[in-house]
Amino acid sequence: MQVTLEKYRKAIQADQINPIVHWDGQTSGLLFDPTDPKVPLEILAFGGYLLEKGPFTLETRDREVVLVPVTAKFEVKVGSSIFRGDRSPGPFAELPGPSNACAVYLPRDAKFTMNGTGEMILFSAPARGDKPPVYVPPHSRKNLRRGTGVWHRDVITTFTPDDVTTNLVGGETYSPPGLWSGTPLHVHDRDDLAKGQSDHEEVYYHLARVTEGDWGPYGVQMLFDNQGLDKSYTIHNRSAVAIPGAAHPVVAGPATDMLYIWALAGTSEKLAMLDIPEFAYLKKVGEVIDELEANRGTQTLSAKEFDALCRKHDLAGEQVTICKLHIEERGFRVS
Repeated sequence: MQVTLEKYRKAIQADQINPIVHWDGQTSGLLFDPTDPKVPLEILAFGGYLLEKGPFTLETRDREVVLVPVTAKFEVKVGSSIFRGDRSPGPFAELPGPSNACAVYLPRDAKFTMNGTGEMILFSAPARGDKPPVYVPPHSRKNLRRGTGVWHRDVITTFTPDDVTTNLVGGETYSPPGLWSGTPLHVHDRDDLAKGQSDHEEVYYHLARVTEGDWGPYGVQMLFDNQGLDKSYTIHNRSAVAIPGAAHPVVAGPATDMLYIWALAGTSEKLAMLDIPEFAYLKKVGEVIDELEANRGTQTLSAKEFDALCRKHDLAGEQVTICKLHIEERGFRVS
């Protein structure tokens, strides 16, 4: 968002403010409070809750709230409504492929209670009106392929002001190992819908399929523009990133696929992402890649052949899963 970016650009570049925090998965509450001067956001809030330490009773006041289960079995009570759901298999359970993303919307001036087991995250922003509370269940929204080549990813938009909310827009983006998201570069820093750009802050909450190891999973989150901001950050499982504005591409490391749950809020009536003209030609490059890939076709391995290859090269457990993801990116399918 323009005001937010201008306020925090120099402080982020000088490392006086760190836009990334790591949630420990145990301590419940806000991780990004926009009233905190050390948080580079002005309107968007983000938090994490371990449900078994609840129940948690909260009030929305003049803000609307969206709850997103991460790996959770949950119950949310608001007024006479009770919403129950089960995402305990986790967000990677059906990926790559369909998404089990779901969410609970809570309007302003509401008091709600949530309990259950597992991890629940929260986004909130000033409400622009009144809508009823609602549960967006798994498989009720399409998971769409975006981009191509080394920047393809799958994106599901779970809630927008067109259907569920009055301000918040959110969903989930899945990136296979080693691939980019947020490409070609885009921004949403100015309220200029006539020129294809809106004014929105954003939060990314990063997750990884592989979470074990001394070093753990990793990727890279960038945050930069052409006015002096130029930062890159290592991200891990449960890394949350406050994005005041500017370009913000992400790349998953080669040792795991990654997913980020995202939400935006701002001053514009609609969300509009402006591609940076300097890099917009990559969409044409993508068309060339798609045409060549379509003509090449797909090569198939039987499950028995793939298992034999993995045993030959001493791969086991999650290593097999990551190997399969990599060879699928090279045009092979295991059947």
